[in-house]
Amino acid sequence: MTYMGDYVDEAATLEALAAALVHAASERGVTVATAESCTAGLVASTIAEVSGASDVLRGGAVTYVDEIKHKVLGVSLDTLAHYTAVSHQTAFEMAEGARSVFGSDLAVSLTGYAGPGGGTDDDPVGTVYIGLAAPQGTVVERFAFAGDRNDVRRQACARALQLLQKACVEIA
Repeated sequence: MTYMGDYVDEAATLEALAAALVHAASERGVTVATAESCTAGLVASTIAEVSGASDVLRGGAVTYVDEIKHKVLGVSLDTLAHYTAVSHQTAFEMAEGARSVFGSDLAVSLTGYAGPGGGTDDDPVGTVYIGLAAPQGTVVERFAFAGDRNDVRRQACARALQLLQKACVEIA
């Protein structure tokens, strides 16, 4: 799997990334949560596959449609109408909403166009916004992943796990 600027080889599987996250979070007493649209729970599921995940993972929300983004995570209807579900602003509100709903130290959000349909001129298929809410504040990064639908989803999951692990190390 490849993605913007970094390379993840075969040895660095999603499971290995999740195990590293669970280890780092467990060592530091940090809890995490997820808010997922295009990945449909892949990040939370990958974390949950790791022994000890119950000490770290507070929960996850699959918010595939705008109505649920609003009802569950509190994403503003104005944000969804003005910026769309695949935007910096929506990823920001999703991450903050997940951190609040699950009472976690960290929360990650993912919203994007995995393909093969969807996308816009500004945000083509493969675009994923990943938000990270932490005590220090919330940040969002935009990624352009390559490949088919499953490739995009796996690359987004890998990047989200890496961002969570890095934040775990920085929080403590």
